[in-house]
Amino acid sequence: MRILVPILAALAALAGCHADPPANPADGPPVIRLPAVHGRPGVAYFVLSHEDGRGALIGVSSPQAARAEMHETMGGHDMSSMRPIARVPFENGRIAFAPGGRHVMLFGLDPRLAPGGRAQLAFRFEHGPPLTLDAQVQAPGGAP
Repeated sequence: MRILVPILAALAALAGCHADPPANPADGPPVIRLPAVHGRPGVAYFVLSHEDGRGALIGVSSPQAARAEMHETMGGHDMSSMRPIARVPFENGRIAFAPGGRHVMLFGLDPRLAPGGRAQLAFRFEHGPPLTLDAQVQAPGGAP
């Protein structure tokens, strides 16, 4: 097990889940970071402000991805791991998905996505219609 966890952490870093944050997600639109290795999952980061009556975030999707999963990075004893999450309530009127914490893994990304481009993210809540936002597409290291 001690060997498996560092290997999983290394694979997550290759997929775009690492602790080098892009620009503060609160400073702009959502971000989709492309994977460092073609065919691996990308990752999405964002900050949402409270929308009255919507309830918790229960899912994220993108027409440019075959599948999306909300995850949370957990650390301990110099190792980190990820676990899927199904529901994220607003905390102090916001939900933040940022490097080193919550993030959305995007599997089967459209190969036409390129740094500097745009893609859509659809956010589903417990109540009300989904919210669709444009996301900036970034290179694996975070730079457009």
